[in-house]
Amino acid sequence: MIVTARRLLDGMGAAPLTDAAVIIRGERIHWVGPASNAPRERGEPRLDLGDVTLLPGLIDMHNHLRINHADRDLAGQMRDPDVAYVLQGVRNLETNLRAGVTTMKLNGDRGFLDVQMREAVKAGLARGPHLFVAGKGIKSTRCTGGVVATAICDGPEAVRQAVRENVAGGADVIKIFASGGILGPQEKVLRPAYGAEEIRAAVEEAHGAGRMIVAHCHGGPAADACIQAGVDILEHGWLLSREQLARMAERKTWLCVTLGVLLHPHGAMSHQLEGPQADQVRRRLDEVQAVMAEAVSRGVRYVLGTDAVHGGLAFELQALGRLGARPADLLRAATSQAAQALGQVRELGVISPGACADLIAVLGDPLVSLTSLDRVRWVMQGGQVQWSATEASLS
Repeated sequence: MIVTARRLLDGMGAAPLTDAAVIIRGERIHWVGPASNAPRERGEPRLDLGDVTLLPGLIDMHNHLRINHADRDLAGQMRDPDVAYVLQGVRNLETNLRAGVTTMKLNGDRGFLDVQMREAVKAGLARGPHLFVAGKGIKSTRCTGGVVATAICDGPEAVRQAVRENVAGGADVIKIFASGGILGPQEKVLRPAYGAEEIRAAVEEAHGAGRMIVAHCHGGPAADACIQAGVDILEHGWLLSREQLARMAERKTWLCVTLGVLLHPHGAMSHQLEGPQADQVRRRLDEVQAVMAEAVSRGVRYVLGTDAVHGGLAFELQALGRLGARPADLLRAATSQAAQALGQVRELGVISPGACADLIAVLGDPLVSLTSLDRVRWVMQGGQVQWSATEASLS
């Protein structure tokens, strides 16, 4: 199939290509270039998407299968019966796919249902993004957050055993909770849930098994320990210090920015802005946004995740854009940089020969306005059209 569009952004930062064509053979991209130069085999269909921008499928680097902030009561959602849990997860996956997310990292779910869902998507039994899953989130009995964590343990050896259990269960990623909740006095928020020895044990065990490791971490001593031990991605990082951001930039530690869960109308903080903690919440949101702006200005490598604000990745990019990040950098963060963080640099997040044929079409030009990402009109994953709302012409 030949797919043509008015504009194309390849995810790697090359100049936009106008009047572009992409040739797809099976599940892979075969050729990319000007439509006028596209080689065409006899009888090959040509799909003209019209005045849209083609992009690589977006990558959400922090989400969950079941929990959904739009439904509230996350702890209650985690107690759903298995069938309801999975069916709600299927709904969430389809929501993200229609929003242009063709790859997603799930950061912990009940048991190993996320592993089973990954295999179901691969087998075509459910529609959803390509999944990279964390199995059981690992947290301490001392941790004040982590509703999705189901491996509760303390001490280096117990942490090692929890990592081994996840690896044996089929997890692609190891997730630990190095700190807890975000509200309250800073000294409480930054109190580490795991000590340096436990974090180091988790990192050594994960890397020894060939798995990346991510840590829910807001800052403080836990962030120091995570950066020093070699955690691959710090999730949230909402109260990191300037010194910690500088060290992350130097060591090339990834930061997964998750502003939507705080700022989106469906996010965890929206209902608290009308309650007795409203002033405290606003002050904390201001602090968090200042840290994220500092991370961008200091050149920290970042990716983006919605953390169960399903379908909200466009909001995530827009929120960080308002803090000074450039649209071109944000688009790379949601495509090729995310693929790099996942170790999938030649497979995902790019429109390039040999890559997986994950493509989306949006109205307008996201380099001019990131609101274009709110107007996804067409989604292809693995060479198969998953959703279309555009009046494309087929010839």
